[in-house]
Amino acid sequence: MTFSHLSPCQQHLKLWNHISRQLKLMPSLKLILLVLANYTDCHSHKANLPASLIVRDSGLKDEEIKRLLVSLEAANWVESGRVLSDAGRSVILYNLSAHLVQQALSLV
Repeated sequence: MTFSHLSPCQQHLKLWNHISRQLKLMPSLKLILLVLANYTDCHSHKANLPASLIVRDSGLKDEEIKRLLVSLEAANWVESGRVLSDAGRSVILYNLSAHLVQQALSLV
């Protein structure tokens, strides 16, 4: 999936526009997606954010974020992956789903 004809700024604007205007979701779900969109790299289309950073930037409570991330993942709006930290702990990192990114960036 390459959208090299779009500048990084244009890609972020398209993600924000699609999430905020096109998706029919509760505001708290959109807020999580917008936080992920803010951190999404324009080349890899990955944010790789831990839930703690989503909590910090959204202002929502940790328990609520974890519950909402499960529903976003079930609906294929968010993807997650486990990685090992430098301390050897397992950490879950979150990204916008490839489907969501492609859908947002391919809109004219």
